[in-house]
Amino acid sequence: MINRIAFHLFHTVFRLLAGWFPSSPADLHKREFHTILVFSAAGIGDTLTDSVAIRALKESHPKARVVVVTHRRRAALARHNPFADDVILYHKSFIRFVTLALELRKLRSDVVVMLRGNDPDLWPLAWLVNRHAVVSCPVMTRFRFLISHPVEIPAWDETHGVEQTLEIVRTISAETKDKRLVYEVREEERTALRPKLERLGVFEKPRVVFQVGGGKRSTWRDWPVEHYAELGRRLLEACDVELILLGGPDLRPRADALAAKLPSARNLAGELSLAEAAAMLSISKILVSTDTGIMHLGFAVGVDTLALIHCNNPASRVGPHGYGDKNPVAQLEPPPGVKPNKSVNMALLTPEKVWPKLETLCRRQGLMRKSPSAER
Repeated sequence: MINRIAFHLFHTVFRLLAGWFPSSPADLHKREFHTILVFSAAGIGDTLTDSVAIRALKESHPKARVVVVTHRRRAALARHNPFADDVILYHKSFIRFVTLALELRKLRSDVVVMLRGNDPDLWPLAWLVNRHAVVSCPVMTRFRFLISHPVEIPAWDETHGVEQTLEIVRTISAETKDKRLVYEVREEERTALRPKLERLGVFEKPRVVFQVGGGKRSTWRDWPVEHYAELGRRLLEACDVELILLGGPDLRPRADALAAKLPSARNLAGELSLAEAAAMLSISKILVSTDTGIMHLGFAVGVDTLALIHCNNPASRVGPHGYGDKNPVAQLEPPPGVKPNKSVNMALLTPEKVWPKLETLCRRQGLMRKSPSAER
């Protein structure tokens, strides 16, 4: 209800302001920029997807200062992107809206690139910063009247997330050949994490990580605990590994239920920050995850990731992009005659269908137990 009221308030006020102070779209074609302001303030997965567009901006405009506005809860993602020169934090608050608008106007940005944003006040913020040079795709927002340079992407719903925002920045002559997600783990973070992992009972054995679920609003993407348990049993029978259960504090009940079925697994749900989770993934062998922010984080840090993806949000839109066969996908398929939709149960993606893909990764990493005959 509060979000709805806030949306209507911003929509009404800025519709009037846009009429009173219309934009005069600046010529951005092949222009040399001094400051590029980028808004990337969505969830973990979307923010990581935007990281490729930020790389493209910096590679194509190396003299420009690239400043990223991101949500304070996802600050680690922008701060671990070496292509962002500065990071400014956003959170939903009227006072912060005012102070942030004043702060951002002082930057005197040549162009404002709105990649993604979940909250209604982000688009008005972009307009207040430089209403003559707001670049974005109108399909993402009902504030399309605040976009001075709309980028029409007709096949938006069929386009991979990386290509969606790359298409936006291409309009200001930004491109990159490297389309891998960007998150650089620092060596000191790995070093600092090891004592904490030891306190939690995790040692230097080869690690396989199960991300046990996603956000509260996307439980239709979650894989059943029973399926994770069966996959875990097959893994532990076939491989000499440490199985780690990962998730945020809200996923602790699911992780506890899974740990009860897999007593040897180490349950770290709710124990690690986002940056610590990234560091741990970077020193793990394999990640198994549904379509969550952690899946994208796995892609970004370079751990072999097995993605369990729902048919309603297929791998062609959210899966690994530009990684070759490093990150396999187990895609849920709807029953015959049923169109992809959220009600198709992830239980239909059985452990029997998933295990061969995980087994392939285990063989690639040299994790399979040697049979007695092979040892002779």
